[in-house]
Amino acid sequence: MPRHLARVRGRALTRVRAVLAGALVLGAGATVTLAAWTDSEYATGSFTASIFNTESSTVAGVWASNTSPPGASLVFNATAMSPTVSQYAWVNIRTTAASTAGGTITLAGSTTSGTLVPVLEYRAVRTAGTGTTCDSTAFSGTPTYIAGSASTYLAVTTVPATPVASAITSPSGELRYCYDVRIQSGAANTYQGGTGTLTWLFSGISS
Repeated sequence: MPRHLARVRGRALTRVRAVLAGALVLGAGATVTLAAWTDSEYATGSFTASIFNTESSTVAGVWASNTSPPGASLVFNATAMSPTVSQYAWVNIRTTAASTAGGTITLAGSTTSGTLVPVLEYRAVRTAGTGTTCDSTAFSGTPTYIAGSASTYLAVTTVPATPVASAITSPSGELRYCYDVRIQSGAANTYQGGTGTLTWLFSGISS
């Protein structure tokens, strides 16, 4: 090969190597990334459930949690009942001192037993105060009826289809309910000496 051709070829290879080297340098430069700065923030919430407990009383100053039947004993003077002669008894319901939520109380159900049940009827009101006397005066004026009305009694086997909800506060919010129970007018003589037991259920729901 002539000497000048060898020099030309040598210079051409040098240029190719230089171009390739440049390409490699440029390629390496294109893949470089800078590290990013990072930081984090946290937020924590704490949660506590409310408390809604109730208890009842039928004797002044005596309270208990009566969550199953027969529950508190209503104090009726009802050992010698006659038709249309009313007998009265009260029950107080309150939230406990540990309660942190108020709610509502409703008359939710009744269970009965005994031979006198078919002729027994009742009505009931929420009284104006927790110390209101439970007698005929509790039903005068415009009390809040939770069962029956001023002129209507219900069979003891039923409760209102649309219950009346009474608001109760916490802690130690208190309500009084007064019952009026009697034997129906015109009850047959065959019911003389009969007996009956009535149990009412009050339902409390927190708000």
